[in-house]
Amino acid sequence: MNNPTKIPILSLNIDPLTISEANNAIAEFVRKPQKISAIVIKPYVEFLVAASKDLQITRELNKADLCIADGVSLQWAASFLYGQPNNKRFLKVPRSGLRWLQDPVWRAQVIPEKMAGATQTADLLRMAEKNGWKVGILGGLNSPSEIQKAIKQRFPKLNSIKTWSGFYEPSSEQSLVTDIAANKLDILFVAMGFPRQENFMFRHKHAHLAKVMIGEGGTFDYEQMGGPIRRSPIWMQKSGTEWLWRLARQPKRFRRQLAIPRFVWAVKRQSKLPRKF
Repeated sequence: MNNPTKIPILSLNIDPLTISEANNAIAEFVRKPQKISAIVIKPYVEFLVAASKDLQITRELNKADLCIADGVSLQWAASFLYGQPNNKRFLKVPRSGLRWLQDPVWRAQVIPEKMAGATQTADLLRMAEKNGWKVGILGGLNSPSEIQKAIKQRFPKLNSIKTWSGFYEPSSEQSLVTDIAANKLDILFVAMGFPRQENFMFRHKHAHLAKVMIGEGGTFDYEQMGGPIRRSPIWMQKSGTEWLWRLARQPKRFRRQLAIPRFVWAVKRQSKLPRKF
């Protein structure tokens, strides 16, 4: 597949793809495996803010085979930086966040679709069912058996689904890696949160854990994916306010949400720099 030009947002280069295009690219990694695992990352606001402060991890993340936008905030940033209207508009930041973001045409003019974590993953699991791929999940809030049961119920035609806990001691990591590698997986979903999951994937990309490893964050924390958390209503997902639902149900996420104003400020500063795209 010929990918569109990557979109620089803060320190990361984002692939501006639809869910279908992203999953087709992942399918290509499965069909034509390389000597090392292909790595897919799905950055969101807190992810980008933290990564931009660490040059070493930024360099590593930009080596990922695919970097796809996980949330509506990245769509906002791409349209703000590279879309219309131009950056000289009066009060562009509040207008873009409060008004323009609700316009699906404005929102999708640079990054056509957000991955929405579980939405893109669910579509990929349906593709895995159809193609008979072997799938593994490392991480999630619930036990591996609970996650495995939920995934089997939702995707009953999956050829093989293996699960492992992401809560393990560093001393046991090598035995975990050996166990995962023995299953010869097509896809390993690594759901341990940023940056732990990304560090794990890059550290073990030569270990033949799977043809593709995907950083999933909290995807498997949702009820539909075997976790304890109920996902927001569809209208909130479509309007880009899903983060408010998560905050209301998990008040402890308040500190994490403080990354949002930092992200907005950083994007505004980037808008004053010469364009790289």
